[in-house]
Amino acid sequence: MKNAQIPPKDAIWQTSYVSYRRLWLDYCLEQSALEMRGLVLDLGGKRENKRGTFRPPEGQAQAWWYLNLEMSTWPNILGDVTQTPLASECANVIICTEVLEHLKDPAACAAEIFRLLRPGGRAFVSVPFMYPVHADPYDFQRFTDAGLQRMFDNFSTAEIIPMGGYLGVIGMFIELGLAGIKGQQIYKKVFRRLLTALARWLYSRDLTANQQPEAWAKFTTGYFIRAIK
Repeated sequence: MKNAQIPPKDAIWQTSYVSYRRLWLDYCLEQSALEMRGLVLDLGGKRENKRGTFRPPEGQAQAWWYLNLEMSTWPNILGDVTQTPLASECANVIICTEVLEHLKDPAACAAEIFRLLRPGGRAFVSVPFMYPVHADPYDFQRFTDAGLQRMFDNFSTAEIIPMGGYLGVIGMFIELGLAGIKGQQIYKKVFRRLLTALARWLYSRDLTANQQPEAWAKFTTGYFIRAIK
């Protein structure tokens, strides 16, 4: 992404904040928004009830289609992301976020993205790495940067962007773990607030660290892939 570094750390403390991974995903999509033109195809996306703060710039696109197997998401096209009912080289841009981990054959989806894109077309994809199991209805796998490079190696370029580092991963697990501390007792409320503040502080440190130790480079919440056919 052009001049993309890290999300603004102030967003961590705003009321619109959803999660650390979603903060990264919203930021990466915003950084790519100007390239979302022509026919944009969102594989596995939802037309309504979107999470996070990113709102698709549908007005600048020629058309913006959502493809999903679930009728409850109100797709423009009802179909499987690994076998879409669309012609080859029909799309200028394809978005596929937080989908591949739920597929039995994610490589088939990557191949379908390549087939659907026109030459020079863009694909914006995201996947979790160090993140809890989240069935929708299933959660089959996680991906490393090397695995993603291999999956998208038929594209002319494929940039794999880590979404946060070691401190962010620790903070994320602290915050997600708060769901296990239930109850309305005062001490539990105070404990949850303290842990939330600690998690947000870790996110802030993660975003402001100029260089992290080499041993920490293996930790990330997930990856954003920017591929060009």
